[in-house]
Amino acid sequence: MRTKSQAHVALLLLHKRDGVPNIMVMDGAREQVHGDFRRKNREVGTHVKQTEPHLPWMNAAEGAIRELKKGRGRDMVREQSPKVLWDHCLERQGFVRSNIAHSSYGLAGQVTEMMFSRETADISSIAEFKWYEWVMFRDTSVSFPDSKMVLGRDLGPALDIGPAMTRKVIKRNGEIVFRSTVRSLTPDEIADPVRVKEREEFTETLNAALGEPLTEADLSSNLDYETPELDLYEDGTDGKVPFVPNIDGADTDTYDQYVWAYVELPTGDKMQTGRVISRKRGADGDVKGVANTNPILDSRTYEVQFPDGEVTKHSGNQFLLISPLVDHKKDGHAVEIADGFVQRGSNCHRRITTKGWQLCVEWKDGSTTWERLADLKGSYPIEVAEYAVARGLNKEPTFAWWGLSVLAKRNRIIAAINCWYHKRNHKFGIKVPRDWDEAVVFDKENGNTLWQDAVRKEMKNVRIAFKVLDDGEVVPPCFQEINCHFIFDVKMEDFRRKARLVAGGHMTDTPTTNTYASVVSRESVRIALTLAAFNDLEVKTADIENAYLTAPVTEQIWTKLGPEFGSDAGKLAIIVRSLYGLRSAGALFRNHLADCMQHLGWTSCIANRNVWYKAETRPDDGHKYYAYALLYVDDVLMAHHDALTALRDIDKFFKMKEGSIGDPD
Repeated sequence: MRTKSQAHVALLLLHKRDGVPNIMVMDGAREQVHGDFRRKNREVGTHVKQTEPHLPWMNAAEGAIRELKKGRGRDMVREQSPKVLWDHCLERQGFVRSNIAHSSYGLAGQVTEMMFSRETADISSIAEFKWYEWVMFRDTSVSFPDSKMVLGRDLGPALDIGPAMTRKVIKRNGEIVFRSTVRSLTPDEIADPVRVKEREEFTETLNAALGEPLTEADLSSNLDYETPELDLYEDGTDGKVPFVPNIDGADTDTYDQYVWAYVELPTGDKMQTGRVISRKRGADGDVKGVANTNPILDSRTYEVQFPDGEVTKHSGNQFLLISPLVDHKKDGHAVEIADGFVQRGSNCHRRITTKGWQLCVEWKDGSTTWERLADLKGSYPIEVAEYAVARGLNKEPTFAWWGLSVLAKRNRIIAAINCWYHKRNHKFGIKVPRDWDEAVVFDKENGNTLWQDAVRKEMKNVRIAFKVLDDGEVVPPCFQEINCHFIFDVKMEDFRRKARLVAGGHMTDTPTTNTYASVVSRESVRIALTLAAFNDLEVKTADIENAYLTAPVTEQIWTKLGPEFGSDAGKLAIIVRSLYGLRSAGALFRNHLADCMQHLGWTSCIANRNVWYKAETRPDDGHKYYAYALLYVDDVLMAHHDALTALRDIDKFFKMKEGSIGDPD
């Protein structure tokens, strides 16, 4: 779109990519309310609404557009990309903002892309590469013997071209190509002097073709593009200190803490930042409301001025709160890693400093500003430390002397609170033990062996999950040690005691593959029940007993057996079955059950892999149909002309719980 009059072309593209909106609200621009733009909206049935001119809230999208431009400016200045690439950067920034969470009430906690398309947002195409990142891509125009993997810079995802991960890549001569075979540079390639020289020559050639890169000086001429840096308050230079009475002895009306404070207040369908300029006064000249240390009883009313000049009456005390940290930068005053230590006598200490660093903060009202690290560190130490670790800045001297220690202190506090937490030890009036020793004590108090019987029943089933090592036998060096413990419960229907031995999966490394057992959807269940009714089929259900224990484990783990193992207590054992609590137990059981279903002649449905079908013929009338088996972790729903027989076929490989085979509840 080169001119505003071509807005109808962009509207047509919106219809093709994202669908036709029911309502479109515009601010009265001529190219939108007249001509082809309005005609195309009328043809597709979109209701056009126009806002009244000269109202302060006439365009709710202005704030989002402003932040979109600021994000584009930060990306281009940081990566020193040529000015002519502004449209590619703006398009990528739009993708990013559409796929991240915002505090808008209308989004109901979802991202914009999902609310608009009604499909789960996929961030793969924007999370893989940052803006203008150095990449290697396959260039088919290069002839032998030169390598076909050549240097380029990524401009973001390509739409309507190739598969989902196709990228826009700019070559040395300024030509933009579309490739799906793209990768980032390796650390060795980044550090290689030959590669560094090649990148410098690439930049010189590209800038000569496209023009100079965008700088902060270019942004300073337009406040909508530049992320502001607010001036710090400084004391006067005359050396005189004004007299302030002892505020501890003053009442809350004498020194009002809200006057001249910036607050965040709801205006229309969004949050807006305003400044409290005074208390609201009545016709008699007296201020309205009375202060109270309890916010609920505080009835003071204030006059708040917003950026557009409007002054409104408000009560309450909502302050501007930080949302995420979105970017960072440093100037020439920042301490480099090589200068991160200082020699004091015979000892070497970290340099304690925060100068030269600024972080870009996105506030709850959607606006962004650059703030000094020193200010943010004092107000939001945990958020800043987490950002530094996530961005790999924790080795910088500015963060190294305090960042990790703040997170470690946070973890210690959380652990201490967890220790103070009084865990539940009663259910339905019955004392619930925490381990084997308590189970024995409670049984003695109750004059029965209910808890011990529950443990023995569980141990009878779970023994197959352990390969007990002989005395003196050593665990292989590549295996990880974990703990196992019991979880006790009381069943509501008959107050039956239940014991489950679980593994401490949190002690193992996180697997690189999926670790959950997917389940059948509710829609698939409804469809299967409908087909069963049409074909006059039986519907039966069953529950697999000790489901996870049927699957072999792939994690290399071992444990030390506890007193509940009787004569084997204290011995070492390798875990060979998928105990409850292991990270990959759910996925391993699902794959194991899938292998069994295939062995029995069932086929997994492409649309929902937990729906299995098999061609069958009803013997009494020769009617041909498809039988369906629906899997929800360890629960099976069977739609078959002889559902009980079909379930017993599965029972030969996966033992069903006694009494679980029957009609659905």
